[in-house]
Amino acid sequence: MRRYRHSEQRVPTGRPYLLREVYDKTPSIDDRICALPDPADPTEYEAIADALWDLFLSTRNLAEQRSGTGCTRHPDGPVDTEAPEDWGFCLLCNTNRRRGQPSSTAAQKPPKHVWAVPPPPYTHGALLQTRRSLNDALLELNYRAPDASFQAVADLAHAAFVIARELSRPRTYGCLVHPGAPLDPAAPKGRPMCIFCAGRERRASYGPPTVTVRPSRPLPPVRHPDR
Repeated sequence: MRRYRHSEQRVPTGRPYLLREVYDKTPSIDDRICALPDPADPTEYEAIADALWDLFLSTRNLAEQRSGTGCTRHPDGPVDTEAPEDWGFCLLCNTNRRRGQPSSTAAQKPPKHVWAVPPPPYTHGALLQTRRSLNDALLELNYRAPDASFQAVADLAHAAFVIARELSRPRTYGCLVHPGAPLDPAAPKGRPMCIFCAGRERRASYGPPTVTVRPSRPLPPVRHPDR
């Protein structure tokens, strides 16, 4: 009986359909971005942010799944948004450490973000530059491209979405990191800061957290039966 061997260049199931879906969504997004003036009203970026998020979902399905916690024990567990510095992002492991179990640790170098997040400031020019990089990466993409190429496309799509999302926020406060965020009423006078930046500085001033290790209970004496 003749046996057939699968080719090493076999295309994964569903990749051609998802890749065609990405190619169909990209031109309309490019037209919307190029048609906007600089600067544009924040409301004009809302539809672009929604379209980029839809594009990111398609590119994310083409790439390998990533863990938001960086933890080998709980790869799909909840993320600790208040994780101290040099700690993992796994909420379950960090809770055990806070309870006095220092041996419970997450990944040594957890990713700061699951997908790429560009640094501020977020401007219309940054959105155009990210769009060009995304189009260049899509031109080199094919059915048998390596997995790293699909991950790079997903990162660029997410970066473009983050920029458009920040540009769609109301311009009520000039924070470059969190545009549109409300002011912190407890911030020092003369230093107006948004609530996110003020909270980050406040947590940094607390220093590293103290881990209380529970003392082990002494073993009871061994009772020998009376002879």
